[in-house]
Amino acid sequence: MHRHLIVVAILLSSGFASDAHAQSACSVEQGQVLIDQGRYKQAVNEFTCVINAQPAAVQGYRGRIEAQLLLGLYSDAQRDYARVTARVLPVDPNAAATILAGYDARLATDPHSVSALTGASFARWWLFDYAQATHLLNQLLTVRPNDVYGNLFRGSSRLLRGATNAGLSDLENALALAPQSPHVHFIAADAYTYGLPDPQQAFIHATLALNGKLDTPRVHAILASSYLAFGDLAAAANHLKRHFDLVTTELVPAPSLAAGDSLEVTLAPGRAFEIPLPVIAGDTIAIDTRSNNYWDSIAVLLAPDGTPVSGSDDGDSYFAAFEWPAAQTATYRLRVTFFESVNSGVLRVTRK
Repeated sequence: MHRHLIVVAILLSSGFASDAHAQSACSVEQGQVLIDQGRYKQAVNEFTCVINAQPAAVQGYRGRIEAQLLLGLYSDAQRDYARVTARVLPVDPNAAATILAGYDARLATDPHSVSALTGASFARWWLFDYAQATHLLNQLLTVRPNDVYGNLFRGSSRLLRGATNAGLSDLENALALAPQSPHVHFIAADAYTYGLPDPQQAFIHATLALNGKLDTPRVHAILASSYLAFGDLAAAANHLKRHFDLVTTELVPAPSLAAGDSLEVTLAPGRAFEIPLPVIAGDTIAIDTRSNNYWDSIAVLLAPDGTPVSGSDDGDSYFAAFEWPAAQTATYRLRVTFFESVNSGVLRVTRK
């Protein structure tokens, strides 16, 4: 038998050829057809195939996010935009503009497209353009007044813009429409943390999201923020540690940091630094972080035995900053990274 035919026969018998064909056959276009047909789970699978084939190309993520939103998987969609930040933007800085231009073109053709209005409004929400997100969500709710996504994200966008009463009304509508959805509770918790804020409501909804199996970095950051507001540092530190556990793929040792000194660490997606802090019992460990590259950092302090004891998310604006009285003469360890560890840049850590 000819060598090429032998290879083909082996591949067919092993299943590799059919797998390769399936990989090469998937496409953004076919994924969009599946969305248009309302076959959202199949669309997620199609776009996942596209992402696996091209992990640094934006359209696979864009399509999967759209399908996830239409399935009500809002936390999954948020995590996919985090992946866009980590994997796509470093090689394609215009990825966000590409997504927005694509939605503009679709809406110019069909201004009432539920899928396009959903995807476009979420893109604007992710990019902190809450005014334009609200405008698109108004259009969506004109088409579908009882749309869970539309009510939920208009409520979130309004709270994040400071429109408290209207935002709360929208959130209540969404929660009434889908009271069992952990994804709805997750977005409500996010809005009550970063929009209103209301630590008690954030805690309630984040707990429901976590109990609904959304064991995600952002859920733990929200719970940590609530516990910090309640003054329960130990519980907050446990959730901060869990945030680090979920996002860290590379833990880099750093030089010891003495009181009054600073050091700079270079962060990348998945990378956290662990900084030894030698202290004397009774000393106060005072930490501040700053960056010119990204405005959101997170930190957790570990006792000598590894127990998380303190930390910070948004302690000084969106930067981690905290003080902690050391209980023993020993070396504590500070872990730092950017929030959700999806951004790159230099973080300056100061021990006051």
